[in-house]
Amino acid sequence: MRLKKIIKDKKGGSTPLTVALILGLLLLICAISEFFRLGIIVQGVRDGLQQAVITVVTTNYDEAYNGLREGYSGGYILSGDSWQENLDYDDVYYRLNNLLGTDEQDGYHIKRQAEGYEYRLSGLSVELSNAPLTPGNADNNLEADARITIEIPLSFGWEKLPPLQMELRTRSAYMPKF
Repeated sequence: MRLKKIIKDKKGGSTPLTVALILGLLLLICAISEFFRLGIIVQGVRDGLQQAVITVVTTNYDEAYNGLREGYSGGYILSGDSWQENLDYDDVYYRLNNLLGTDEQDGYHIKRQAEGYEYRLSGLSVELSNAPLTPGNADNNLEADARITIEIPLSFGWEKLPPLQMELRTRSAYMPKF
C-alpha cells in the first residue's frame, strides 16, 4: 500500500526509488553477464583441454595396435617373449597453445587481450593409465586424465575482487571399436 502510494505520488517522491531500482537492475545485469562470460571462457578452455587430451590418446594408436589385434586396447610392445608397456606422452601444452592461442610466459600459458590477459593456465598434469594386457572386460581401456588450473580476472567489481581460480579436469579413453 505504501509503495503504491509512493508510485502514484505526483510530487516527485518516487524519483529516488525509480533511480535505485534502475541501478539495482543494472548491477544485476552486470553480475549475470559476468557469470556468463566466465562460463563461456571455462567451457572453451575445457573443450580445448579435452581436444588436446583426445589427441594424446589418439597418438597412442600405434602403441595400442599390437594389443588391438588381440582384442585389447592397451599400449604394449612385444619385447622378446614378454609384453612391455609402451605409451607416448605428447606435448599437451603445445597443443593447447595452438588450439587456444595462448603464449607461455613466467610459467603460465596466457591468453592476452588489449589490457592484461583474458585468462591464464598453469599446473597441467596428464596421467595415462594403460589397460591391463588381459583386461577381462571392455571397461578397462587406455585412459588419459588431465587437470589444469585456470585463472580468470573478474571484470566486475572494479578489479577489487580476486580472480576466479579453478581446476578443470577431463578424461579421454581409447577403446577398440569391435
